[in-house]
Amino acid sequence: MSDGTDIRCDVLIIGAGLAGGSLARQLSLEQPDLEIVVVDRVTEFPPGLDEASGEEFSNYANRVLRIGPYLRKHHHVSSGTRYFFDSRERDVPIDRMSEIGGLSPHPIPTYLIDRPAVEQALCEMNRRNGVRVLLGTTVLNCGPDESPAEAISLDAERGHRVRTSAGVITCRWLVDAAGEASPLTRMLDLVAEDDRNPIAAAWGRFEGCASLDDLGDKAWRRRVPHWGRASSMTYFMYRGYWIWLFPVSETTCSMGVVFDRRHVRPELGSPEELLAFLREHRALGEILGPSPRPLSYGSRARFARFARQQVSQERWFLTGNAGTVLDPMFASTSWLFTENNKLIGEFIKAERGGRGHQLPGMVHHFGIRTRSRYEKLLNSPGHYLAKGSFDTWSAWLALRNRVYYNRIVPDAFEDHRILLTFARTHGTDCQCDDQVMGGKLSRLLKSADRLTEEFTGLLDRWGMFYSGNDGMFLDSRSFDQDEVLMAKVHQRRDWALELPADERTYEIFCRTLVRRLIEISGADWDETRFKAVFDPDWDGHQPLEELYRGTLGHERPTPHRS
Repeated sequence: MSDGTDIRCDVLIIGAGLAGGSLARQLSLEQPDLEIVVVDRVTEFPPGLDEASGEEFSNYANRVLRIGPYLRKHHHVSSGTRYFFDSRERDVPIDRMSEIGGLSPHPIPTYLIDRPAVEQALCEMNRRNGVRVLLGTTVLNCGPDESPAEAISLDAERGHRVRTSAGVITCRWLVDAAGEASPLTRMLDLVAEDDRNPIAAAWGRFEGCASLDDLGDKAWRRRVPHWGRASSMTYFMYRGYWIWLFPVSETTCSMGVVFDRRHVRPELGSPEELLAFLREHRALGEILGPSPRPLSYGSRARFARFARQQVSQERWFLTGNAGTVLDPMFASTSWLFTENNKLIGEFIKAERGGRGHQLPGMVHHFGIRTRSRYEKLLNSPGHYLAKGSFDTWSAWLALRNRVYYNRIVPDAFEDHRILLTFARTHGTDCQCDDQVMGGKLSRLLKSADRLTEEFTGLLDRWGMFYSGNDGMFLDSRSFDQDEVLMAKVHQRRDWALELPADERTYEIFCRTLVRRLIEISGADWDETRFKAVFDPDWDGHQPLEELYRGTLGHERPTPHRS
């Protein structure tokens, strides 16, 4: 071409992984006249950090990407999420470890996906849809000591130009889905260091593992009769860290250790060190079996990454780990890129539909959304300590899941209707930033973190942190299949119903904490006294010990140590 362009397209996506591949398929289905090119430096997708899909991605995959049949045929349909709790010495047999999990699967299906297989399948699907997928193609000048600005020229009017090993590609819209190697975030200096979430991880895949359903005694296996436990996303919870167990095939599993460097720093710098650390835990040693064979290994030193701008009127966008990286528990990766992909699609539709006047408001409100998600999902300093106690984690998890099904899932299932309405009508001169960043939900979550840390502190003072970790079982259907919240999930989102639901959630949370303290103390529960002293306004910052003492109605008895 006369201007030096070798390939011209409407949309160029850098990165063919799960985020970029999903966006390419979404755009090719929703706007089939777009010319889309995807480039990626790899020719085969390596195993990475394995995590389950959340409800947001499952809904997106089934309804928007239309890959539900593929996922059901080639990957595990998850039988839910399970949490196991151990002793301080990490020696409790698995059938005695306290457990949180459903007795039957959740009504909203999720998947345990073999990520490299899905990424390869998306490449093939995208090619069939007319997307030009160029694997083994690098963006030039993106090495550690090189400047991406020498390869990428941003020009919203005449087209962005990207120099690649396949030639110069000119596009109208540029999407960076290249993960933490993101050239745009380096070029535009969009990511600042953030020490508030000092989470690190190491993981691997191992051949020769035992199935969860082959462990334990018959009574334990019969407790979950519907699908068993083997196809669950399973977490083993410890003070300062947690370990995931993810089935890849009948005899291959993914295991990873995620830890808070403020509390623990295990030696996990090689597959051998990772395997040795896992074997220090009795239950995980049983799963690994006598001679597991490492198939892959990976690590990450930091799980706090946020690009301060992820959409631009200048027609560039970020998605996936290029934009936000957070703690991998709760499938945050697939949740966040699903949201970004949908919003990128709306941005391109608006501009193509002659609604350019809406773009400033969309950029403004999308920015509020991405920042809000990041700030609300950062862990408090004591959060990883609470993970190791069945008593502490069960209360916090129930609150988190109720908020999730009250607000997050309905928002995702209706494709962020309220956000888009505000973005299209408010412009940039509105109070949405203050209302979202400092709103009732944000303050509820901070209050829950404070009370959780106070609860952990009381258990530590009493020497009872591990008191609930042996032989307890909590059916998670009591909070993640709550009838009131499940009735809302598939209905049109109604803000008027969300605050009362959050208020109910907060009361249940506080009652759970106080009731357990009363139980540990050996006293009798008195609902009337609890109601009399409970302050339903979480902005009142009621101390947990005040609520506990008020519910007792007299001086606290000495807890019975176990």
